[in-house]
Amino acid sequence: MDFSVAFVELRDRMLTGQDKQFIHRQNAEVAGRTAALLSCFSVSAERKLLGVMPTGGVSHAHEYRLLFAVPVLGERELDDWWRYALAAEDELVQADASHEFSIVSVILATGEVDKAVQKKLKRFSGERRYGGGQNGWSSVRLAAVDLTENKAHTNRMGEPLKNVLKPILQKNT
Repeated sequence: MDFSVAFVELRDRMLTGQDKQFIHRQNAEVAGRTAALLSCFSVSAERKLLGVMPTGGVSHAHEYRLLFAVPVLGERELDDWWRYALAAEDELVQADASHEFSIVSVILATGEVDKAVQKKLKRFSGERRYGGGQNGWSSVRLAAVDLTENKAHTNRMGEPLKNVLKPILQKNT
């Protein structure tokens, strides 16, 4: 497998395979690193009491997906990427009184993902609840995409991300 070719193919499939509501930007810098692809989805809606009565306020929610090329991913590199994912969450999530939730997904396209990395990845968990003038919650999802097997491995919060990636990865088989 030629890693560079497989990575570019994955990036291109993600560009075309994600929901059309996502806004895409290639080579985007976030928290000091350049993502090959940053996909963002934001929604704002009028707040309603019990889902029926307008309150006059507006709430917002966001999802961010960042794709990186990581040819070799060992346990030490995984620790570094987890710290980066938390820093990206700090930079991207703009929690305020109108914030409902934000999801930050960091996708690492790599060569083979060994069992030790898979096990360590499962232990990472990142969910934050906001208070003190801020509202809502945020969640960090981390995925390691094995380009040799076309398979995604995720942290505990990442099962929905794995479901998003599965059809994108199947297009390469």
